[in-house]
Amino acid sequence: MRVLLSALLTLVYASAASTAEPAQLFTGVLTSAASTAESAQLSSGMLESAAYPSVPDTTTNKALEEMLAQFVAGSGTAELAYDSWTLTAHRYLGFAIVAATGAQVVLGSITWDQRKRGKEPSTLDAHKYLGYSIAGTALAQSLFGYYNFWKMRDRSTGKGKRWIHLTLSSLATAGFVAAAVIANNSRNDIEDGTAALEKKTFDDLYGNHRSVAIWTTASVLLTVTVIVW
Repeated sequence: MRVLLSALLTLVYASAASTAEPAQLFTGVLTSAASTAESAQLSSGMLESAAYPSVPDTTTNKALEEMLAQFVAGSGTAELAYDSWTLTAHRYLGFAIVAATGAQVVLGSITWDQRKRGKEPSTLDAHKYLGYSIAGTALAQSLFGYYNFWKMRDRSTGKGKRWIHLTLSSLATAGFVAAAVIANNSRNDIEDGTAALEKKTFDDLYGNHRSVAIWTTASVLLTVTVIVW
């Protein structure tokens, strides 16, 4: 029995020695073990990731958010950050002018109709003083507007829109002043007798005033449209 066992061990050893060196056999065993362990680790990781979803890296997300914020700030959004008391004053004076213009249109229509029928308009004084008030307010608002336009002259964002707004609002302001001057001159012609002497009709006296007022109102409406859209 011992002889048979010794012969079997000798045969196994001889077969192993003939196919590979002992060091190679040992290295192969280690490599096989490592491959088995790596496969087991990958399988375990896949099972663990499936069972427990990965938690987002807040540090990476924060860095990404900061990068996006810098990109947006650099794309021209920062140009819209201008604000001052002059811009606020210009804005609210504009609101007041729009509201007063609406009231002036109503008063002007009533005054015109009553004058055309040969009556002394009951709304004449209200129409006159409101017109002076609007002209003065428009001048003040324009000064603030020109200052704000100059402060934002280097900003590319909305530059075309600001130019259109500047042009229309300037026309409206000039119209308010011109309408007030024309109406005052016509009134003076009536009071000093020039109108009767030159045989001026009502249309001759106030036709230009009415036309200028209509174009001025249209300029105000267009200005508001540009700002809203």
